[in-house]
Amino acid sequence: MKSLRAWFACVAAALVMLGCGGGGSGGTPGLGGGGGPAAADLTVTLSAQSVANLATATVGVTVTAVDVNRATVSGVSVTLSVDAGATVNASALVTDAKGTVTGTVGLGGNITPRQIRVTATSGNLTKSATFTVTSATAPQAADLVVTLSAPSIANTVSAEITATVMAVDANRAALSGIPVTLSVNSGATVQVNSASTDASGMVSGIVRAGSDLTPRRITLTAVSGSITRTAVIDVVATTAADLTLTLSPSGILSNSGTASVTATATAVDINRATVAGIPVTLSVDSGATIQTSGASSNSNGQVTGVVSIGADKSNRTITVTAVSGALTRTAVIQVTGSKINATVLGAVLAPNQTGGVQYRLVDANGNPIPGKRLTVVGPGGVQTVATTGTNGEYDYSFTAPATSGPLAIRASAAGVENIVTVIVNSGIGTIPRVTTLVRSASVSANPSVVATNTPTTNNRSEIRALFLSDANAPVKDIRVRFDLDGDQNSIFGTFTSATTQVYSDANGVATSAYVPGSRFSPTDGVTVRACWDYDDFAANACPNAVRTTVTVISDALSVSIGTNNAILVGDSGLTYVTRYVVQVVDSAGLAAKDVQVGALIDLLEYTKGIWRQGAKAWFPVVTATCANEDLNRNGVAEVFSNGVIEDANGSFNRTPGRPALEPRKADIAISFEGSSKTNSSGQVVMRIEYPQNVASWVRFNIVVSASGVAGTEGRANFDDVLNVPASVVNNLDATPPFITSPYGVLASLTVMAKTPGSTKPAVALCTNPD
Repeated sequence: MKSLRAWFACVAAALVMLGCGGGGSGGTPGLGGGGGPAAADLTVTLSAQSVANLATATVGVTVTAVDVNRATVSGVSVTLSVDAGATVNASALVTDAKGTVTGTVGLGGNITPRQIRVTATSGNLTKSATFTVTSATAPQAADLVVTLSAPSIANTVSAEITATVMAVDANRAALSGIPVTLSVNSGATVQVNSASTDASGMVSGIVRAGSDLTPRRITLTAVSGSITRTAVIDVVATTAADLTLTLSPSGILSNSGTASVTATATAVDINRATVAGIPVTLSVDSGATIQTSGASSNSNGQVTGVVSIGADKSNRTITVTAVSGALTRTAVIQVTGSKINATVLGAVLAPNQTGGVQYRLVDANGNPIPGKRLTVVGPGGVQTVATTGTNGEYDYSFTAPATSGPLAIRASAAGVENIVTVIVNSGIGTIPRVTTLVRSASVSANPSVVATNTPTTNNRSEIRALFLSDANAPVKDIRVRFDLDGDQNSIFGTFTSATTQVYSDANGVATSAYVPGSRFSPTDGVTVRACWDYDDFAANACPNAVRTTVTVISDALSVSIGTNNAILVGDSGLTYVTRYVVQVVDSAGLAAKDVQVGALIDLLEYTKGIWRQGAKAWFPVVTATCANEDLNRNGVAEVFSNGVIEDANGSFNRTPGRPALEPRKADIAISFEGSSKTNSSGQVVMRIEYPQNVASWVRFNIVVSASGVAGTEGRANFDDVLNVPASVVNNLDATPPFITSPYGVLASLTVMAKTPGSTKPAVALCTNPD
């Protein structure tokens, strides 16, 4: 066995000694040859798989020799050869310390597109690799896609937007290395990041307005080969030359809580043309709120804001401020409607006698204003500060001074004041008998449905007796006492004036309040009687009487009204229709079924003007806002004793001499869709319908009431303008049917007017009909 191993060793040594060298092939002189170590394998690596067919193009080649363990072997003889007319230059004839031989392959003057094989040989080992010679012609884009970071650029030096161009092939795949040229006109500049598309197939550029800051249109052009694509950039103004601020309706805002005033800020350039896209900020003070249409001017150059009084019902001044850049404009809104009602308990007192005044702070609709600071200055200038209760009430008591004479008591709250005078006299009362004949005496309760009371509630109905003489003139100092007219149903309850005799004020009004007890009544089961006379009368007497009824309930209803604001066309094709849903629930929030719902509609105002065509839509231009001329809503044009003419604008019907009142009651009709009783969901549906030419020109108020469940009643209001369909406003190819107001288009002067004896504030009547 030992001799056999020795024999194999000798054979192996002999084989090693038989190594030989070699020469070149393939038309190129070979490199290498001679004796040396042998390799078990060779690897051939090329620096590129393809090159452009340029005379200067080369590809690097690296040959690595390894043994049976894949370890590199130095000193190994290697021969490199190439075909297809190429040439090769090698760095050495044998592998270096890293076991490699490197070389450079050239195209040999032949730039024909083809494949070239590189072959490495060492002993009986031969390995090769190929690369491709390709055409050097640049690829072509099938299309260019231009994208802008914004459609417009501000007219400032620092403003800029980014334009991006993508080159794509016929399959919409991005192409790199595509030459693209970007250019702009109209004095703009573009800073391009590259002359050809990057690995993502894109070229981008920064566009600036340049030194010309006038509003204009810039065209960006992208070109690659025969393809040209463009995009438009608008240079827009960021500041206005002037700013206007208007209020509609007038700058008077009722504190009823539902009224609002629209403030409109309009941005214009140096030529007084409206400018879109101008930043404008609208703000209000004095606790008001404003809901704005946006932060910059619309296509009409306008930003609008709807101003509401907020939670504060005080009479006050609200300042609306519009700011755009360095421009500031202001407008003032007067909040009105707060009133202090006062009932004197003891209009004539003896010296040092105790008296009282019952105050009630209310808004424009007679609703209470609770939680307000009320200051009363009484005898000796002593000041009493109080807070109005849940019904806006405060009962003030005082002691008459020791000296006789008139005593003025002044109360102030929510921006208004009230002064009452009490006679202090040691003898007989000094308020003389009334000599004016009362032509009309009435008493009302508000609300006419009131809930029972518990130890923690203070529900009440305000009682108001009104006394008028000829021509509706109020009668002052009528003596009045309130009672329950025998309380036939034993409901009980008290009056805030108790049995005290009160006097009608300068408006002919005497007030008190009925406060129910714990029992509820049948419908209209409580009779409120106002006993009155021209002179003082005994507490158990009732020389004259007027009556009204009140329903006391144990579970009040709540009513709401709403709409989806959809404007439909009526069946005739000549009217518009808006639908409303009335929802009724009890005090627990449960739907109230089979409740009878009533509705009425009041036309509050009409407007004059015309709709004009804008860039994208029609828009209204209101020239005048006018109150309903029918002040007392009796449908008859009257001339009152105080000189007020209801037909203030002097418009006449076809019949000569017959005045006409605007707006016409028949301009809007209200009706129920189906039953007027609530369904199982506590709902009824109703609608208003109006001629299309009247749309947008009338403001109205819907009052809905619900009654019929155990004598309960609830009310709700909906204040709105006759709406118009957006599709008509946005259609510039057709004239809207409501393009001009049926009440005229010219501006009007206004005159403040009110019905004699009315507690409602005066309204603005327009004085010309055109």
